[in-house]
Amino acid sequence: MKKGFGLIILCFIFFFGFGQEEKRLQQPDIPGDIMLDLGFNSLMKNNELINTKIFPSRSFGIYYMAKRQLSDRFIFNPAIGFTFEKIGFADRANYQLNALKIISWDTVEVGELKRNRLAITYLETPLELRFYPDKTVNGEGFFVSFGGILGLKIVAKTKIKYKLGGTNFKEVNVANFGLSDFRYGIVARIGFEKVNAFLKYYLSDVWRRAPIVQGTSSQFTFGINLTGF
Repeated sequence: MKKGFGLIILCFIFFFGFGQEEKRLQQPDIPGDIMLDLGFNSLMKNNELINTKIFPSRSFGIYYMAKRQLSDRFIFNPAIGFTFEKIGFADRANYQLNALKIISWDTVEVGELKRNRLAITYLETPLELRFYPDKTVNGEGFFVSFGGILGLKIVAKTKIKYKLGGTNFKEVNVANFGLSDFRYGIVARIGFEKVNAFLKYYLSDVWRRAPIVQGTSSQFTFGINLTGF
């Protein structure tokens, strides 16, 4: 009985795997790659009253990238996707909701502060031209690239976590926060095949109306990229 049951299980696994393989073979071959940018943010030209930390200020981007082969040395890569930015503040200042339900830049007065961030989501279109000094057939080999980025702000929220009297509290506020609705910048990459290091510098200001007088800042992002998922 046990042997018969085991045989049935093996047959099920075999036919299930075969069916999955058949479905996999029928899937269309969509040109292009999924591209992931993993990095850290820093504010440039920043007012000293807006202090940030590098490690909590993380950046994650996921894009669909198409390839347009121009020659055996140049490939143009247009892409579209989402970038999730975090700006981690070094002190107790952030946007907060007061008793009148008005959001303003203020100081967290209570508790032991655990997390103090501003998170922003953008719809972005990175565009870049890659140069392969040793020539390439389909994007293999060493390359350097330069291009631009256009972004549209989708949503922004603050996340403040603190501990008070042995209990953890979390505050989340969603608003515009005076941020710029659009942003644009430049990007440079250097890498080999599906892995590269990148630098992004946004020429536009993070805030349209900064929380601190003369606190207008631009953003600089650096990190690594994985392509081809």
